[in-house]
Amino acid sequence: MTEIGVLKTHLLEAEEAIDAIKNGSVDAFAIKKDGKAEVYTLQSLDYAYRVLIEKFGEGALNLTREGLIVYSNSYFSELINIPHAKVTGSHILDFVSPDSREEFREHFDFALQGSSKAEITLLVNNRSIPVYISLTSLQPQLSTVGMIITDLSEKKQNEQVLRDKNLELERLNKSLEQFASIASHDLQEPLRKIKTFTSLLIQRFNDDLPDKAKELANKIWSSSERMSLLIKDVLNFSRIVGSANMFITTDLNQILNNILGDFDMLVLERGASIRVEYLPSIEAIPVQINQLFYNLVGNALKFYKEGRPPVITISSRTLLPGEAAEHAGLNGRLSYAEISFKDNGIGFEQRFAEQIFSIFERLNNQQQYSGTGIGLALCRKIAEQHQGRIHAEAGESFGATFYVLLPLKQSV
Repeated sequence: MTEIGVLKTHLLEAEEAIDAIKNGSVDAFAIKKDGKAEVYTLQSLDYAYRVLIEKFGEGALNLTREGLIVYSNSYFSELINIPHAKVTGSHILDFVSPDSREEFREHFDFALQGSSKAEITLLVNNRSIPVYISLTSLQPQLSTVGMIITDLSEKKQNEQVLRDKNLELERLNKSLEQFASIASHDLQEPLRKIKTFTSLLIQRFNDDLPDKAKELANKIWSSSERMSLLIKDVLNFSRIVGSANMFITTDLNQILNNILGDFDMLVLERGASIRVEYLPSIEAIPVQINQLFYNLVGNALKFYKEGRPPVITISSRTLLPGEAAEHAGLNGRLSYAEISFKDNGIGFEQRFAEQIFSIFERLNNQQQYSGTGIGLALCRKIAEQHQGRIHAEAGESFGATFYVLLPLKQSV
């Protein structure tokens, strides 16, 4: 019974000691270890915490309910460039810009009951400092509000630089579009005259012209026609940027059917077979998707292998979650459709799979295969305008497959 009484006494003393530590009545206690007493202080227990706060790459304050600063780490003093001794005891509103004071008061009142976060501006010695603040009540342990301050100066500067660059890019794009439009009009007019007069020359004096002269006249007309197409393609290429706000729900089946109707005669002429699977509806700019599909189908019909009728297969699938992350530049938050255009034409060496999307790049003889070298560059620009991508796989003489990755919706 005596031993039980002693144990109860020790237990009661321990509970009283714990309560005293909790309510702040004591700030040190001793524990016997190996026959020796070791003293532990509350100051030593939170030493690591205080070191962390001082080394923190952000400002840390303790504020009374009235807003007086009772504690500040050195980072905050350095941020506002005021000695630490002058910060402690000051009112927090002394460092808040007048434009942000009302907003700060609202968030501080919220924090008295819990927590709150906001972006405000500090104003110290006529220097504005944009910051992000996180306010948290420390009750019931302490009758204060903890405040963490993150300097946003560099972030805001970078955002301003980005805005300036975007405005500059927008101005350049408008200038480019205006220049392309003017250049197109000014260049098309003399080309039309060259074509018209060349045609008249051939029609009116065909019998009088020697064969060599007829050949030269036909070359002039063909070159003028090719130049006219080139100017139109350059103009279409420059206009892609200006259509960002024209996205609507678009049925890709309808667009593809319209395009296949445009190629009816060429399909019959070459004995082509076109197999089409069901395509999804997506948010897109219809006129651009029309141009994209037109170029890809047109290329499949154009670059066929002599003696082998073109066989074109157009299919689609939805990328699985995570597959989009495997393709550089895709938005990982969006769901994508992969639309493939497969043909059995002349193909190309895989090492040229990236080069073919560069403007004015051609892999084939211009006399044998017409074109301006802009079509696939235009396809890539359209895909990117839709937050998508396009790439190709091929083998020489074994055909090519073009994969177009387009988001089902332009935002989550």
